[in-house]
Amino acid sequence: SPAAPNLLKPQLYREALLRAGAAPRKTATALVIPDYAVRMAILDFEEFPSGEQEREALLRFRLRKTVPFHIDEAKLSYAIQVEQSQRIEVLVVAIAKPILDEYEGIFTAAGYRVGLVTPSCLATLRLCVNAEPGLTLLAKMAGSTLSVLLLESGRLRLIRCLDLAGHEDDAQAGEEQAVGPVLHQTIAYAEDQINQPVGRLLLSGFGHETDVLGRFAEREFGLSYAPVRSRFGPASQENAGLLGLLEQYAA
Repeated sequence: SPAAPNLLKPQLYREALLRAGAAPRKTATALVIPDYAVRMAILDFEEFPSGEQEREALLRFRLRKTVPFHIDEAKLSYAIQVEQSQRIEVLVVAIAKPILDEYEGIFTAAGYRVGLVTPSCLATLRLCVNAEPGLTLLAKMAGSTLSVLLLESGRLRLIRCLDLAGHEDDAQAGEEQAVGPVLHQTIAYAEDQINQPVGRLLLSGFGHETDVLGRFAEREFGLSYAPVRSRFGPASQENAGLLGLLEQYAA
């Protein structure tokens, strides 16, 4: 949740860290957290201030009515994706301070020094590098959360994070029934708003349903598909973001 406690039994994490051994005090720890714990957006500006305080104030103003937490107390991180005359495109991630403190506190209490904190879908992007031109659609499942991203040459063109919990209790609903409409909306957005077709589909976290959903996309949308892979092993719901970080730092 972006607004309610995420770790209902924090002691279980503390015990696991103790079993893992002594904390590496001199090494920064990277945390990969669930996508739905944060809010992400791609914002366009005609002008973007040069000072950090002014930039943060502007980003908070734009996000104020779209996030379910107090934006003035949230932690922000951003990256400029496009910088042109009269147009600045910014990817921004916001997380409520209590939620961030939950995750970081588990590790700092055990003696770790937290450096990077990133949502799983952004860490997974390292596994989606593609030299081919055009748009790539990444569909990433973790529990009941579906993250959908449109990528173009390393640039994020769309990012959505949806809770599909309503489909979990429907035994008759396959992945294509739950995810298919979201794929269709995303493909339509690419054609209508970006004026480009989606060239390929990457699937992460669908397990044995990967080929079922991939064949559905081939049949319905004419898309080729592939599972997200890493040289360190297959990407799953639990480790896709971690494998993305390993891929990045091993490069």
